Amino acid sequence: MENFFLLVRDTFKEHVRHRLYLSLFLFCFILLGGGLVASSLAVDERARLMLDFGLSAIEFLGLTTIVFISVNFILTEIENRTIYLVLSRPIPRGQYILGRFAGTILAVTAAMAVMALLHGLLLVPLHSAATVPVYLAAWACSVAKLVVVGSLALALSLFSTSAPTAMTFTLFLWAMGHFSEELRFLGEKSANAFVKLLVWIFYHAAPNFAYFNYRDFLYANHPPTTAWFLFLLCYTVGYAGVCLWISAFLFARKEF
Repeated sequence: MENFFLLVRDTFKEHVRHRLYLSLFLFCFILLGGGLVASSLAVDERARLMLDFGLSAIEFLGLTTIVFISVNFILTEIENRTIYLVLSRPIPRGQYILGRFAGTILAVTAAMAVMALLHGLLLVPLHSAATVPVYLAAWACSVAKLVVVGSLALALSLFSTSAPTAMTFTLFLWAMGHFSEELRFLGEKSANAFVKLLVWIFYHAAPNFAYFNYRDFLYANHPPTTAWFLFLLCYTVGYAGVCLWISAFLFARKEF
């Protein structure tokens, strides 16, 4: 297990040093621009706009970063043959996949935490302390999306072995995941057997992001229950676990 934790630490350090700080700078500019636009609105509208805008920016930058890193990181190591050095240590290939993935998730989550802190500082004059638990829950849902999309991108990168192809399919399934219920409805109403089969495949392959929409409850009178969060946790772990198992299986079949 020592080699596993060393792999997680080295992956975390490599991402932080070379990639993630660019997202932080971009997020600062987005917040600055959003603040300038919101400054011309009324106080209530300004508060809601800044909250929704900031959470959307954090989620979008986190997801785009995890897709790019997950697709390219291991493929780049394979192309540069630096993977031979890592695999020369007594570490199973499954642990290698899990360690790289865990280090990547930790790095991107840390960047999202810094973004949330910067965002929170701007929200202090606009929101009360009662908003903090709701904000943290919404941020946690974005991190759960991060885990799901990152594991999916990793599996597709090892399946296709082409970064552009894997990235295209990941973004396509990411988009389909926001229309899961619409896909299910389309499949139920279609009379064509082939369309039904195609819709069924995409419905189960794409992550269902309807389960992650905690922001829909930000201004609701009745927040989600504990059972809702437990289901979200189980869905995240289950979907990511299947994708990581597929990644480990595909990686084990490669010849190095």
